[in-house]
Amino acid sequence: MKLFCWLNPSLLLAFALVGSALPALPLPAADAPPAAGYLPLASARAAGIADLVLIYQGGTHRLPWTSDQLAPYVSFTDPASGREEWLFDGFLFIEFKDGRGHEFARGYKQQSARQEDWQWLLDRAFERDRAIDALDQAIARAVKRGGAPARPRSVVLTLPEPIYEQKDWGALGGRPLDFAQPDDRVAACAWYVKTALARWQALAPRHLTLAGFYWVAENAHHADEILPRIAADVHRSGQRFFWIPYWQAAGAAKWSELGFDAAYQQPNHFFNAKVADARLDAACAFARTRGLGLEFECDARAITSPDVFRPRLESYLGAFERQGVRTAAAMAYYEGGSGLLQMAQSQDPAVSALYHRVARWVATRQRQADAAPTAAPERP
Repeated sequence: MKLFCWLNPSLLLAFALVGSALPALPLPAADAPPAAGYLPLASARAAGIADLVLIYQGGTHRLPWTSDQLAPYVSFTDPASGREEWLFDGFLFIEFKDGRGHEFARGYKQQSARQEDWQWLLDRAFERDRAIDALDQAIARAVKRGGAPARPRSVVLTLPEPIYEQKDWGALGGRPLDFAQPDDRVAACAWYVKTALARWQALAPRHLTLAGFYWVAENAHHADEILPRIAADVHRSGQRFFWIPYWQAAGAAKWSELGFDAAYQQPNHFFNAKVADARLDAACAFARTRGLGLEFECDARAITSPDVFRPRLESYLGAFERQGVRTAAAMAYYEGGSGLLQMAQSQDPAVSALYHRVARWVATRQRQADAAPTAAPERP
C-alpha cells in the first residue's frame, strides 16, 4: 500500500536520505517579526511544521506511548479511498507535572520540580521503545510501506519553567541556583537545552528532526525579563522556540517580542459548554491580527458525552474553515492525551468516524503543505 502525498520537487534531494536523520531547516531571522495574518501553514518560523500534535508524555499517569499507540498520529488509511496518508508533521512531547507530586510550571498545586525532576523528564522522553524512539519506529514502518514523506517529521521538546522564587532547584557548577534571580533561571534553562540536545544526539532518530523547545507555562507571568534571553540560548543551539498561550494569557499579544518563533492561540472553547461558539471567531481574529497560529481542542468527552461535546468538536472545524485557518494557518492540536487514539481504536462507527474526520482534515492540510513552493528560509 502506498502512502499518498504530493511531493515537492525542491525537497526531493533533502529527503532522499531515508535511513539517516532528516536535516533541520535554517532558523528564521531573529529580527523578523511575523507580518499581519496568521502564522502561515508550514512556516519557516515553525520549522516547516503545519500540524503540531500535543503528546502528553512523561508523567507516571500518562500512556507509555509505544509505537503502536503513536501509529494513528503518524498516518491513517482513508476508508473511502483505501489510501494510506501521512498525518501530523510535528509532535510536541509535553508535560506539566510528573505524577509524583512535582510541577514543571507554576499553577498546578504541586511542588516545584527540581533539577533531578527535569533530568527525569528527559529520561522519560528518551526511553528506548517509548515516546520519541517509539515515534521513530512508527514512522519507519510507514516509510517501509509507502516511502518517505515529502517533508520532515519533527519533534518539539518541553522546556520546564524555572518557577519564580524557587530555592531548591539544584546547583550548577557547584553553586545552588535561586530562581528569584533572573540569571539563575536563564542558566537552568540553558542547562536543560544543552542536556536535551546531547540526549537527542545519543538517540539519533533516523526519521525525525528536532525542531525546538516549547515553553510549558501557558502565560508569561514573571517571565518577561527572562524569555528573550532563554530564546537567545535556544536560537544559539540551532533550535526554535514554541508557545501555546491560553485565552487572554499574559504576554500572548507580544509573543514575538518575548522571543518565540511560533505561537498558537488556545480558544479554550471545547471544555466548557457555556462558552459560545463566538469564542472561536474571537480567537481567530486575535490570532490573525497578532500573527499566531490556532490550536484545535478536543478530548475523550467527544466519545463519552457525544450530545454535548461532539458538536463542540465540529464547531472548531467549522470556525477554522470559515475563518481561513484550514488553508492559511499553522495549527496545534490538543486532544486530551489520547483522545484521537481512543477514537481510532473504537469499534463504534460513530466514534471512529470522528477520528477519520480529524484525520482527513490533517491529511488535506499536509497535502497542501507538501505541494506548496518552498520559500527560501531566513537565517538568523
